[in-house]
Amino acid sequence: MNKPILIIDDEATIRESLSDIIEDEGFSTLTASTAEEGLELVETENVALVLLDIWLGDGMDGLTALKRIKDRLDIPVIMISGHGNIETAVQAIQDGAHDFIEKPLSYEKVILSVANGLRYARLEHENRLLRERSVEKAKLTGESVRIASLRRQIEMVAPTDAWVLITGEHGTGKELVAQAIHRLSTSADQPMIEVNCTAIPEELIESELFGHVKGSFTGAQSNKRGKFDLASGGILFLDEIGDMSLKTQAKILRILQEQKFERFGGSRTIKVNVRVLAATNKNLEEEIEKGNLRADLYYRLNVVPIHLPCLAERTEDIPELVAELMQRVKEKG
Repeated sequence: MNKPILIIDDEATIRESLSDIIEDEGFSTLTASTAEEGLELVETENVALVLLDIWLGDGMDGLTALKRIKDRLDIPVIMISGHGNIETAVQAIQDGAHDFIEKPLSYEKVILSVANGLRYARLEHENRLLRERSVEKAKLTGESVRIASLRRQIEMVAPTDAWVLITGEHGTGKELVAQAIHRLSTSADQPMIEVNCTAIPEELIESELFGHVKGSFTGAQSNKRGKFDLASGGILFLDEIGDMSLKTQAKILRILQEQKFERFGGSRTIKVNVRVLAATNKNLEEEIEKGNLRADLYYRLNVVPIHLPCLAERTEDIPELVAELMQRVKEKG
């Protein structure tokens, strides 16, 4: 499903006209009559592009809203004006606008500008992925029977939508397995959103995972999208899942079951489509017996289990691991 295009204009007829034009091309739209309402949508929705009027009545003007959008997100913004002049256009472009179109709106000009903006965003995204992939990726080293079996498991499960529970001792490469699954998955063109469940204080984990609304707690000066929201359409990697509190486990279970949630301090329900990879160094069945882990959460995550062997179980890989380590030390000087 395409990300929506946001239209911010104080004239209802313009909002309706632009929505009709864009939806005729197969895109979905969101609309706002003020900059403030538009900024709220930018922060809470996964918007592909913004059409923003410069003159917006008595509230915040479009140029100010443009700066706030560009400060927060790298998405194309097309400015609209019925009182355009060269100075305003130049100022908008300097502030980060992708294009500038004037009223009365031309169907062809709107479609061309939107298409160019989306193409630019797609190329920027592809370039960013290429830069990320140009950095040497850590790999699963070894040719032992256990590592060969592990590679086959990854190759089989990666192209599916199945959730995976990765278990193994500290240092066995659980994150490497998650990265490998992501690279071979159908959502490899989207970033994998990673959450280290042990690194987030208990009082902040709800905000981190689900996001929050402005004013929901001291220091919440603006709305914030959470990890589940950011991962929608792609993969969320929950590392050290066994260290979450029972309270947070209950909230995560609901999202996993229903694929929807509310931000901390908010009431609006947000729907997502997330594939979850989880990892832990604990024996989760023992954690269930101790009362530290919900059994229903375990069964929800443990769709495809992958267990990583410790080094003592694949000693034949040690020479290759040592050689790789020495090569890295040599390259770093």
